[in-house]
Amino acid sequence: MAKIGMYGVYYAKAALKDGLVVGYTGGAKMMGKAISAEFTPSTADSDPLYANNGEAENNASGASGGTLKTTLDRLTLEAAADLFGLEPKEVTVKVGEKEVKGQSLDYTGMEQSAPVGVAYIRENQEDGVRSHEVVLYRRVVYSMPNEKAQTRGAKIEWQTPELEAAVSGMEGDGTRPWYRSVVFPTQAAAIAFIKQELEKEPPSEELPADETEGKA
Repeated sequence: MAKIGMYGVYYAKAALKDGLVVGYTGGAKMMGKAISAEFTPSTADSDPLYANNGEAENNASGASGGTLKTTLDRLTLEAAADLFGLEPKEVTVKVGEKEVKGQSLDYTGMEQSAPVGVAYIRENQEDGVRSHEVVLYRRVVYSMPNEKAQTRGAKIEWQTPELEAAVSGMEGDGTRPWYRSVVFPTQAAAIAFIKQELEKEPPSEELPADETEGKA
Protein backbone atom coordinates (compact mmCIF):
# COMPACT_ATOMS: atom_id res chain seq x y z
CA MET A 1 0.00 0.00 0.00
CA ALA A 2 1.15 3.55 -0.71
CA LYS A 3 1.80 5.98 2.13
CA ILE A 4 0.15 9.35 1.60
CA GLY A 5 0.11 11.18 4.94
CA MET A 6 0.90 11.36 8.64
CA TYR A 7 -0.96 12.56 11.73
CA GLY A 8 0.16 13.35 15.27
CA VAL A 9 3.14 12.24 17.33
CA TYR A 10 1.91 11.00 20.72
CA TYR A 11 3.93 10.00 23.76
CA ALA A 12 3.53 8.82 27.35
CA LYS A 13 6.08 8.38 30.13
CA ALA A 14 7.16 4.75 30.52
CA ALA A 15 7.11 3.09 33.94
CA LEU A 16 9.98 0.64 34.42
CA LYS A 17 10.61 -2.29 36.73
CA ASP A 18 13.86 -4.24 36.61
CA GLY A 19 14.70 -2.35 33.43
CA LEU A 20 11.50 -3.42 31.63
CA VAL A 21 8.49 -1.33 30.58
CA VAL A 22 5.49 -2.33 32.73
CA GLY A 23 3.08 0.46 31.70
CA TYR A 24 2.76 4.20 31.21
CA THR A 25 1.91 7.15 33.44
CA GLY A 26 0.55 10.66 32.95
CA GLY A 27 -1.69 9.83 29.99
CA ALA A 28 -1.10 10.08 26.26
CA LYS A 29 -0.02 13.54 25.09
CA MET A 30 0.83 15.05 21.72
CA MET A 31 4.36 16.39 21.21
CA GLY A 32 3.23 18.54 18.34
CA LYS A 33 1.69 18.23 14.90
CA ALA A 34 3.43 15.71 12.67
CA ILE A 35 5.49 16.66 9.62
CA SER A 36 7.64 13.56 9.10
CA ALA A 37 9.08 10.49 10.78
CA GLU A 38 11.96 8.24 9.76
CA PHE A 39 12.95 5.02 11.50
CA THR A 40 16.23 3.22 10.87
CA PRO A 41 16.23 -0.28 12.41
CA SER A 42 19.24 -1.94 13.97
CA THR A 43 19.81 -5.13 12.01
CA ALA A 44 22.39 -7.85 12.32
CA ASP A 45 25.13 -7.99 9.70
CA SER A 46 24.68 -10.64 7.04
CA ASP A 47 26.60 -13.82 7.91
CA PRO A 48 26.23 -16.17 4.94
CA LEU A 49 27.46 -19.73 4.55
CA TYR A 50 28.51 -20.47 0.99
CA ALA A 51 28.25 -23.97 -0.45
CA ASN A 52 28.10 -25.33 -3.99
CA ASN A 53 29.23 -21.96 -5.31
CA GLY A 54 26.29 -20.16 -3.73
CA GLU A 55 24.76 -18.92 -0.49
CA ALA A 56 23.35 -21.94 1.37
CA GLU A 57 22.53 -20.39 4.77
CA ASN A 58 22.47 -16.97 6.39
CA ASN A 59 22.50 -16.09 10.09
CA ALA A 60 21.09 -12.55 9.72
CA SER A 61 18.38 -12.09 12.37
CA GLY A 62 15.44 -9.70 12.60
CA ALA A 63 15.69 -6.06 13.60
CA SER A 64 15.66 -4.98 17.23
CA GLY A 65 15.47 -1.28 18.08
CA GLY A 66 17.02 1.51 16.08
CA THR A 67 16.91 5.29 15.59
CA LEU A 68 13.76 7.39 15.19
CA LYS A 69 13.83 10.89 13.67
CA THR A 70 10.71 13.03 13.94
CA THR A 71 9.97 16.50 12.57
CA LEU A 72 7.15 18.49 14.17
CA ASP A 73 5.50 21.85 13.58
CA ARG A 74 6.54 22.65 17.15
CA LEU A 75 7.68 20.92 20.33
CA THR A 76 5.38 21.95 23.17
CA LEU A 77 6.95 23.22 26.39
CA GLU A 78 5.26 20.41 28.32
CA ALA A 79 6.58 17.78 25.94
CA ALA A 80 10.14 19.15 26.08
CA ALA A 81 10.00 19.05 29.89
CA ASP A 82 8.71 15.46 29.89
CA LEU A 83 11.17 14.20 27.30
CA PHE A 84 14.32 15.81 28.66
CA GLY A 85 13.68 15.54 32.42
CA LEU A 86 13.03 19.23 33.03
CA GLU A 87 10.65 21.24 35.20
CA PRO A 88 8.97 24.33 33.69
CA LYS A 89 9.45 27.41 35.85
CA GLU A 90 7.49 30.62 35.89
CA VAL A 91 9.52 33.79 35.37
CA THR A 92 8.42 37.40 35.72
CA VAL A 93 9.73 40.57 34.12
CA LYS A 94 8.59 44.18 34.26
CA VAL A 95 7.87 45.99 31.00
CA GLY A 96 7.38 49.58 32.05
CA GLU A 97 4.95 49.35 34.93
CA LYS A 98 3.42 46.11 33.73
CA GLU A 99 4.45 42.71 35.08
CA VAL A 100 4.68 40.03 32.39
CA LYS A 101 4.91 36.32 33.16
CA GLY A 102 6.71 33.71 31.09
CA GLN A 103 7.89 30.12 31.37
CA SER A 104 11.45 28.83 31.43
CA LEU A 105 13.14 25.48 30.85
CA ASP A 106 16.53 25.49 32.59
CA TYR A 107 19.17 22.99 31.44
CA THR A 108 21.87 22.38 34.08
CA GLY A 109 23.52 19.27 32.66
CA MET A 110 22.13 17.13 35.48
CA GLU A 111 18.84 16.32 33.74
CA GLN A 112 18.24 12.89 32.22
CA SER A 113 15.94 12.14 29.30
CA ALA A 114 12.96 10.01 30.27
CA PRO A 115 11.95 6.78 28.50
CA VAL A 116 8.61 7.20 26.73
CA GLY A 117 6.27 5.24 24.52
CA VAL A 118 5.78 6.94 21.14
CA ALA A 119 3.14 6.50 18.44
CA TYR A 120 1.97 8.26 15.29
CA ILE A 121 -0.55 7.59 12.53
CA ARG A 122 0.47 6.92 8.95
CA GLU A 123 -2.22 7.36 6.31
CA ASN A 124 -2.16 4.77 3.51
CA GLN A 125 -4.06 4.13 0.32
CA GLU A 126 -4.57 0.86 -1.50
CA ASP A 127 -6.90 0.30 -4.46
CA GLY A 128 -8.48 3.68 -3.81
CA VAL A 129 -9.26 2.85 -0.16
CA ARG A 130 -7.60 4.79 2.64
CA SER A 131 -6.52 3.33 5.96
CA HIS A 132 -4.88 4.66 9.11
CA GLU A 133 -1.86 2.79 10.44
CA VAL A 134 -0.69 3.20 14.02
CA VAL A 135 3.10 2.98 14.33
CA LEU A 136 3.98 2.41 17.98
CA TYR A 137 7.38 2.10 19.69
CA ARG A 138 7.24 0.71 23.22
CA ARG A 139 10.33 2.48 24.61
CA VAL A 140 12.08 5.54 23.19
CA VAL A 141 14.62 8.00 24.63
CA TYR A 142 15.01 11.38 22.94
CA SER A 143 18.16 13.49 22.84
CA MET A 144 18.13 17.27 23.12
CA PRO A 145 17.69 18.57 19.55
CA ASN A 146 19.98 20.96 17.73
CA GLU A 147 19.05 24.63 18.06
CA LYS A 148 18.91 26.95 15.08
CA ALA A 149 17.34 30.27 14.16
CA GLN A 150 17.21 32.33 11.00
CA THR A 151 16.10 35.86 10.29
CA ARG A 152 12.85 36.41 8.45
CA GLY A 153 13.24 37.61 4.88
CA ALA A 154 10.84 38.67 2.16
CA LYS A 155 9.43 35.16 2.23
CA ILE A 156 9.01 33.12 5.40
CA GLU A 157 11.12 29.97 5.61
CA TRP A 158 9.46 27.71 8.14
CA GLN A 159 11.86 26.47 10.82
CA THR A 160 10.67 23.32 12.55
CA PRO A 161 12.17 21.14 15.32
CA GLU A 162 13.85 17.88 14.32
CA LEU A 163 14.16 15.30 17.10
CA GLU A 164 16.23 12.14 17.24
CA ALA A 165 15.69 9.24 19.61
CA ALA A 166 17.05 5.80 20.43
CA VAL A 167 14.39 3.10 20.17
CA SER A 168 14.89 0.12 22.47
CA GLY A 169 14.45 -3.31 20.95
CA MET A 170 13.72 -6.67 22.51
CA GLU A 171 13.33 -6.71 26.29
CA GLY A 172 13.18 -9.60 28.73
CA ASP A 173 12.12 -12.89 27.16
CA GLY A 174 11.13 -11.19 23.92
CA THR A 175 7.42 -12.05 24.15
CA ARG A 176 6.28 -8.41 24.10
CA PRO A 177 6.68 -6.39 20.88
CA TRP A 178 9.04 -3.43 20.88
CA TYR A 179 7.38 -2.14 17.67
CA ARG A 180 3.79 -2.43 16.46
CA SER A 181 2.03 -1.60 13.20
CA VAL A 182 -1.78 -1.71 13.51
CA VAL A 183 -4.14 -0.68 10.68
CA PHE A 184 -7.63 0.78 11.15
CA PRO A 185 -10.26 2.02 8.69
CA THR A 186 -10.63 5.40 10.43
CA GLN A 187 -8.36 7.98 12.05
CA ALA A 188 -10.65 8.12 15.10
CA ALA A 189 -10.11 4.40 15.72
CA ALA A 190 -6.35 4.81 15.32
CA ILE A 191 -6.28 7.65 17.87
CA ALA A 192 -8.40 5.62 20.28
CA PHE A 193 -5.97 2.70 19.98
CA ILE A 194 -2.97 4.93 20.70
CA LYS A 195 -4.64 6.29 23.82
CA GLN A 196 -5.63 2.79 24.90
CA GLU A 197 -2.05 1.53 24.61
CA LEU A 198 -0.23 4.58 26.00
CA GLU A 199 -2.62 4.92 28.92
CA LYS A 200 -2.14 1.39 30.23
CA GLU A 201 -1.05 2.04 33.80
CA PRO A 202 1.37 -0.34 35.50
CA PRO A 203 0.06 -2.45 38.40
CA SER A 204 -0.32 -0.22 41.47
CA GLU A 205 2.57 -1.94 43.26
CA GLU A 206 4.83 -0.88 40.38
CA LEU A 207 4.05 2.83 40.78
CA PRO A 208 6.23 5.17 42.86
CA ALA A 209 4.71 5.93 46.27
CA ASP A 210 3.65 9.50 45.37
CA GLU A 211 1.64 8.18 42.37
CA THR A 212 -0.27 5.57 44.40
CA GLU A 213 -1.52 8.00 47.05
CA GLY A 214 -5.26 8.40 46.91
CA LYS A 215 -5.77 5.29 44.73
CA ALA A 216 -8.16 2.68 46.09
